[in-house]
Amino acid sequence: MLKNKKALVMSVLCAVASVGFVVSASAAEQTMHGNLDEVVVEGSRNLTPDGKIDKTIHFGIYGDKKFTEVPANITSYTDKMIEQNYMPTRTLFNVATNNPSVMVGGCSTNNNVELQMRGIPFNTHDMLLDGMPGMMGMGIIPENWVGRLDVITGPNIVLSGAGAKQSTSGIINYVPKKAEDKPNLSIKETYSSSHLFTHDIDWGQRFGKDNRYGIRINAERYAGDTSVSNENVQGKDLYINIDQRTKNSKTSLLYGYDHVKHHGMPEVLKISDSVMSTLSGLPSADKVVDNFMPSWSYLSHQRHLYTLSHEQKLNDNVAFYVKGGYQKLTWPGYLDSKPSLLNDAGDYELTISGSQTGSWWQRRVWMSGFKFNFDTGDVKHDVTLGYEYFSHSWYGVTDTGTKSTVHGNIYTGITSDPGAPYAPLDHYARSSSIFNRSVVLADTLSMLDDKLIVTAGLRHQKIHTSSYSSSTGAITKDYNKSATSPTFGAVYKLSPVTSLYANYSEGMSTLSVPKGVVNEKEVLPPVKTKQYEIGSKWDLGDWGTTLSLFKIKQPVGLTDTVTNIFAANGETRNQGIEWNIFGKVAPKLSMNGGIMLLDAKYKSTQNGAKDGNRVFGTPKINATMAMNWETPVEGLSLNARALYFGSSYADSKNNIKVPSWTRFDLGAKYDTKIMDNPVTFSLMAYNLTDKKYWSTMTTSYGENALMLNPGRTYILSATLHI
Repeated sequence: MLKNKKALVMSVLCAVASVGFVVSASAAEQTMHGNLDEVVVEGSRNLTPDGKIDKTIHFGIYGDKKFTEVPANITSYTDKMIEQNYMPTRTLFNVATNNPSVMVGGCSTNNNVELQMRGIPFNTHDMLLDGMPGMMGMGIIPENWVGRLDVITGPNIVLSGAGAKQSTSGIINYVPKKAEDKPNLSIKETYSSSHLFTHDIDWGQRFGKDNRYGIRINAERYAGDTSVSNENVQGKDLYINIDQRTKNSKTSLLYGYDHVKHHGMPEVLKISDSVMSTLSGLPSADKVVDNFMPSWSYLSHQRHLYTLSHEQKLNDNVAFYVKGGYQKLTWPGYLDSKPSLLNDAGDYELTISGSQTGSWWQRRVWMSGFKFNFDTGDVKHDVTLGYEYFSHSWYGVTDTGTKSTVHGNIYTGITSDPGAPYAPLDHYARSSSIFNRSVVLADTLSMLDDKLIVTAGLRHQKIHTSSYSSSTGAITKDYNKSATSPTFGAVYKLSPVTSLYANYSEGMSTLSVPKGVVNEKEVLPPVKTKQYEIGSKWDLGDWGTTLSLFKIKQPVGLTDTVTNIFAANGETRNQGIEWNIFGKVAPKLSMNGGIMLLDAKYKSTQNGAKDGNRVFGTPKINATMAMNWETPVEGLSLNARALYFGSSYADSKNNIKVPSWTRFDLGAKYDTKIMDNPVTFSLMAYNLTDKKYWSTMTTSYGENALMLNPGRTYILSATLHI
């Protein structure tokens, strides 16, 4: 048996090496970033019994603390949660929306993938990787290499730093898998409706004295048609994480590569004010076709990623950290547009231009600093002092291509299709750049026998954004501003299981100008977002829960329907209450999810025209609840999930009201053995009732737009553990 296992291991490793990945050794900027953002102590994770939630927070200035000791709403989802929520092209959305603060509309997956947190847009260009801002970018992101996904709700620039889009609604942090003390090797095969097949390999091993060195390799291929008509996706990825650890140091080197070809991606349906005034009512989602896009519409991206991190303990009171990364994301294919509804009969039109079919950007990040711990009397201090540098440069195609105008009807499909336009891809020019530099100072004070924990921090940053002429390369817009953003939080432990907390935090963001407006290439000045939050947390052993109240004020940009100019126009005031629960609530029953009640309205808009209106894309109620039942049959568990999104408006004038929707998911997992090797079979049905519904978004491009959600999707998988 041992020989057979060794042979099988060698066969799998050979398969990984021959998968056919095009691994480019292009510029590997080994920049470094500080452990402001994460210190993971191996073997100390305090997981819920089902292993899906990490109750210890390993993020930023908070270091390693129980969730009841952190003055913020943070949930850490493990790889087990990621595996259970797997869905081709949508795994991130499924995992993140286990948090009731997080919402996503529609089935767009590769382009318009912004989420919203507490009713404020979150741009997925701003996701963190191991605490590094901007190292995860928009697009279909493979999740097979991810060991943990941290979701932090509420603006906090002190924690996250300034990313490419400076989102202020919260933080999503990817933490890669590392080799564990016990070797692992698994092979996974997955079938998804309609005809999408996925092949995965996950291998990890530690070496040397005390398992000092480790390597973790994740590789994947997938190809086929999704459950949406005309949509086809093909992809491959390879992520390698090499690390070393000693008593006084930790080092990690990550390489990542993924490549996606995506045809017929569903898009939003735009409804102008003039057309809306002629409609007899909102088109019925049950009666429309599930995809308005032609099968030749195309998005493709290729990512190369390099990160390096090191933490060194200098003595019992001082540690030094340095982290950094380089990412290049190329979009060699971009034939996409948003169809516009023309009349009450359901006719629509979309024009796809070949003039901006390609782009690429590169990002660099460097963070370094020191962490100190010392006492002043009866008060313990954990101090972080760090420096951060982030740069982002965007290049686009300058040659002119042709156009293709497609006509169709939302009830019958495409009626006139001239085919794909000509798309040049050989001349690129820089279109924009961002340079962010900042210094952060934070102190966490523990006092009264650790019953009271106070965190205070400041980040002083300088944001420099520029736009360039595609023909001359000259700067057309330039903005350079410095600002200091604070955060403050306090936790008081009423008992070993109950704590009260409060926080105040700020974020700094740039208003994102949507395409199609007169000033679409303009760079607008950064604006500040402020949040106030109070809450209580309970850690009841196998399960935990959080109840919080929040209020957020954010300057907002809106498009003038007369001039078609996007500009700053008033602010949004989002306030609400959240309840979150996770863990094993009965011997055989686990739950996670919660509910958010949200009141999001416009304030101080021009001439008061929209004051008091509900912020478009936001519901009054958002709820999600997942349950997992360990049945009496050994190895068999059942899981179910329900998501509810309340009624919302698709426009800031509140003319387009969209009904509420509910989605049900149901699945089963069976663990057994075949020839002494553990095997896991799973079956999942998303949108079990095949419910068709419209959803809305809060993004700048999402005004006057609807997304049609995907219908029922089946997923069957088998995983062999060796």
